[in-house]
Amino acid sequence: MVSRLDLARASLVAGLAIGLLSWRESVGHIGDGDFLVPGYAPGATHAWYHVFREACGDVAKMAVLLLVFFGSERWRTPVTWWVSLILMLGYYAPFWIGAPALPALSAPNAIAEAIHIGMAFFALLGLALARPGFHTAGLPARPA
Repeated sequence: MVSRLDLARASLVAGLAIGLLSWRESVGHIGDGDFLVPGYAPGATHAWYHVFREACGDVAKMAVLLLVFFGSERWRTPVTWWVSLILMLGYYAPFWIGAPALPALSAPNAIAEAIHIGMAFFALLGLALARPGFHTAGLPARPA
């Protein structure tokens, strides 16, 4: 029988896997001559540095989420559920929060937007499905 945690894990992995499409596109900008900022005094390639930082941070977020979801049951506590939510919001919210103020901060095309929606939806669904396990794991049983 498939448990709720198994469904949550599968949903998280699906979201992260979809997200690797976006991650790969971002990493592809490093070294791309079309992704330069020619007028930037500190260096035209500085945008590559920011993409590299983002890519490394994304890998760290994915690793933490996978460790929490697949690690010891003792790791899934109310605190780690909130930490996971904060990591996810920090990872996914930038896809949309800047666009109302500055349209240039939106996805470059409909395919990218669909990938962003899919990766966020499945990861957040996984976290929502897993929530009961985070609130019971590692906590002592209530006295009778």
